[in-house]
Amino acid sequence: MWHNARMSRDGVDVCGNCGAPLERDEGDRCRWCHAGARPRTPRARRDTAGERLRANRKPNWRVAAGAVIVVFVAVVAGLVIAGTVVSSEQSGPPRATGPARPGTGQGVPPGSTDLQNLQQDFGPWRQLVGQETGTPALLLLLNGTVQASTRWTISSAASTGWTQDLGGNVNSVTLSGGRAAITDADDVHYTVGVGQAFVVASNPGTALLIKPGGTVMSMTLAQATAMRQPLRK
Repeated sequence: MWHNARMSRDGVDVCGNCGAPLERDEGDRCRWCHAGARPRTPRARRDTAGERLRANRKPNWRVAAGAVIVVFVAVVAGLVIAGTVVSSEQSGPPRATGPARPGTGQGVPPGSTDLQNLQQDFGPWRQLVGQETGTPALLLLLNGTVQASTRWTISSAASTGWTQDLGGNVNSVTLSGGRAAITDADDVHYTVGVGQAFVVASNPGTALLIKPGGTVMSMTLAQATAMRQPLRK
């Protein structure tokens, strides 16, 4: 009877009949028990290894699906966090601003640096009512109100640098005694004193003046600042 050789736990081919290490005689029989002994087929060993290799190469779909889910959850979480940050920045409380400087009027257009400088340099101011002109104080015409400097005046003398205004700062002039009813470039009505310096808020870089004949005169605010005089108490 012929027996196939088998592999022991130590990896050694042994006789399939007696279990002794496989040593065959000239007749291909086990040297120890003399039973027919067929050696193990190397091809079968290679096939087994190949099958194991193919089995190891099979994709693990569960692992791949789990990885995709993890990546998706991370992307969604990142988008949610980014949206929360943007929303909090847009809906946050308004930025705090410093207190208004003393002597400045209401209705100052945002970014009107020249107007703010004028209000600070020639303030403090007091608001006039009715036909009051506060002569000879410098006037500020702002949003339909007339404000008079409580500290400064600008001389109306011809030698001080006044020239005829060609900038269209005053649309109309109506004289009445020592007063002049005027309209500015926006057709807002004001009353000023004849020969009294004033500034229109829409053009804070220019000082204006109405001569006795109704002519509108002007000079730059820088010139007016250089020649201003304190009001007499």
